[in-house]
Amino acid sequence: MKAFSTMTVAALLAAGAASVAAAQAQSPPGQAGSGSDQSSPSAASSPHQRQATGSAGSESATATGANPEDASSPSQHQAMKHSTSADMSEAKTAGATPETFVMAAAQDGMAEVALAKVALSKSNNTEVKEFAQKMQQDHTQAGQQLEAIAKTKGIAIPAKLDAKHEAMVKSVSAKSGAAFDQAYAQHMAKGHAKAVALFESASKSSDPDLAAFAQKTLPTLEVHKQLADNLEASTGTRTAASHGGSQSR
Repeated sequence: MKAFSTMTVAALLAAGAASVAAAQAQSPPGQAGSGSDQSSPSAASSPHQRQATGSAGSESATATGANPEDASSPSQHQAMKHSTSADMSEAKTAGATPETFVMAAAQDGMAEVALAKVALSKSNNTEVKEFAQKMQQDHTQAGQQLEAIAKTKGIAIPAKLDAKHEAMVKSVSAKSGAAFDQAYAQHMAKGHAKAVALFESASKSSDPDLAAFAQKTLPTLEVHKQLADNLEASTGTRTAASHGGSQSR
């Protein structure tokens, strides 16, 4: 199996940095820092506006429920940026119990491999295909290790995807071209955010074998997450550029 090239990893990391730089360059003066945020209550022109702005900000934070400051570790802090509060809560809860951790990790891993196979057959994007190849290799290996541990404990491993994961794979697989690349990258970023939270929770498991497995696998998932974030930025930029080009014709 072809190794995930150093050049491709560097390209993905550079794409992520370029995306951030472009976003900062396009931001109007006065909006670069939180101190000049127009939604800040101190920026309102009257007491009534200050009160309304402050209330709106509080309601927005409550509605999303995914404040990165609530994360219990740097890994979860980064992961929460691309995942909802419900996703994070579900992942952390699943990771707390051996049986639910095995089920969640197995389902997510099988879905990653299934999507990687689709990406390898459908995508024409070299970065997407090489990323998918790494996902197939790493998640297949992790799945085999998890299955071996689970068997010693009498915990059943699912033989196929459940309805939720199967529907997700079908939804992404139905797309083509740049739309597929973007959907795949977006799912990889969000999916690995949840995976980081799941494995961080399991790393504190009462089962020492599963805890050790989670601790061993977590650094790989964090690398996957970084690469997925950069791939999402890269494919998003390409999609936007292609749309702009078609509109200018």
